[in-house]
Amino acid sequence: MFERKPYVRAILKDLLDRYLSGRTTTREQKFVERLYDAMDRKGDDPVDIDRIGQEIRTAVHQGTRKRGVHWYQPQIWYAAASILIILGIFIFYRNQHTTISPMKIAVSSNRNPSLLIGNKQRFDLLDTLPRGVRYTTINDEKVLALDLLADMESDEKLRIENPSRSVFSVLLNDSTQVWLNYLAAIEIDRDFNKNNRSVDVHGEVFFDVYKQYSAGKKVPFVVRSTLQTIEVLGTKFNVNASGHNEENVVLTEGSIRLKHNLYETQVIIKPGQQAFIDRSKPKILLIQSNNIEKASAWRKGLFYFENEKLSDVALEFEQWYGIKVIVDPAISNFPITGMISRYENIGDVLDIIQQTNNINYLEKKGKIYVTRTNP
Repeated sequence: MFERKPYVRAILKDLLDRYLSGRTTTREQKFVERLYDAMDRKGDDPVDIDRIGQEIRTAVHQGTRKRGVHWYQPQIWYAAASILIILGIFIFYRNQHTTISPMKIAVSSNRNPSLLIGNKQRFDLLDTLPRGVRYTTINDEKVLALDLLADMESDEKLRIENPSRSVFSVLLNDSTQVWLNYLAAIEIDRDFNKNNRSVDVHGEVFFDVYKQYSAGKKVPFVVRSTLQTIEVLGTKFNVNASGHNEENVVLTEGSIRLKHNLYETQVIIKPGQQAFIDRSKPKILLIQSNNIEKASAWRKGLFYFENEKLSDVALEFEQWYGIKVIVDPAISNFPITGMISRYENIGDVLDIIQQTNNINYLEKKGKIYVTRTNP
């Protein structure tokens, strides 16, 4: 269910942003206003539609009372966007007849990063390194360097998996640096070299692609996943291929060409944009992204939140630490902003949020309950 949530959120944010600034089409404007008018209707639905309606009514009135000027205020944007997101996600999932489960990436019982050569050899990268692999230091970060692997005789694919909750960085033999998030993996052809650069990815991976030239021309770098193919010449971007039905890319620098593998549709992405690929839709959704800092923060071992709902923050903690986090509905929309280290223990993270916000938490029978602090 949660796999499609970022896609729905992105659509609603983009739509409301254009509505408040007067850039919607007539059809889109009517849709938003019909949604707004529908807030007056009452029903037996357990969701408090009256309360949501009053909040969205206030936000839209504030954002449009100077309609001729089309003014913009960030605080209005956050208020109105959060309400539409809640309503949109509720309507979307209420009308679904099936539940979509996130893809589970299989990992070995070994919780350390591993290097696999074909299907026969597996090396624990915190214990034993194969010939041609070494560690180096880049910007005070320990990085696995594959620059000597070209001397190996094996012609089988290489696969690096990261089942640990620590970010793992790899330097490919063309000087491209890659960061693997929790449960991410990258597959590299044995003929990968400075003139033939292509990899396959699973999970969330950040790339800093090194510009490479051959005969005076730039050599493309190709990243493939289940739903997309990304072609770059030299850039920095974050690709999240964790989902079975949806994937996304955030570009921080340079430009990339993105192709939908199932429908052959293509787009060019510019810095600051995020693209969403959906298994069931040929169109690639392209929006201005506010996730650039978030995409860069995880590879530094940080959680990054910018005015995010406490319920969404709790979900991110739940997925990272593997423990159920239940938030009191009364504070589920409480906004959280800040950067927090990805401590090994979830309690250390919640302690920081507790100290800076009016919340409390309690761990009971393998679950964590988050409530408002008593006055």
